[in-house]
Amino acid sequence: MKCKIKNNSNLNMTTALPLLKSLYSYSHGQLGFKDPANVLFQSDIDNSKKSLGKTAHYHPKTHTITIYTDGRHLKDVLRSIAHELVHHDQNCNGAFDKPFQTGPGYAQQDPRMRELERDAYERGNMMFRDWEDIQKWRLTENKQYTKELP
Repeated sequence: MKCKIKNNSNLNMTTALPLLKSLYSYSHGQLGFKDPANVLFQSDIDNSKKSLGKTAHYHPKTHTITIYTDGRHLKDVLRSIAHELVHHDQNCNGAFDKPFQTGPGYAQQDPRMRELERDAYERGNMMFRDWEDIQKWRLTENKQYTKELP
């Protein structure tokens, strides 16, 4: 399942795009979401200067994941995408059909939203970790095959 990708940042897509496609495909296989997601890479210099600035968010109506890229390691950006893809899966399964708030403290004040966040942290991080380990194994395996070639 393909996703629409828009880059409004200075992120090097030569490096990021193959990893994003791989993570997206893996995540779709793991989660099984029925609708494609959109990924928007966004630059926000003012946000990047804040110690606790935004890293990402998901917009359920447009199925859009916005990822803030300034000052971040690509691995951290990809981890955020995995987290937000769980929110996309939740949305595809109706979790955001009821009204909800996402202002300050929403995950502490609304038990339903707290559970959705817990789920996204747990499944998103574990899914990312599994995907990352597969990528590292492939790199290691490719290096071993290259050494064996005459």
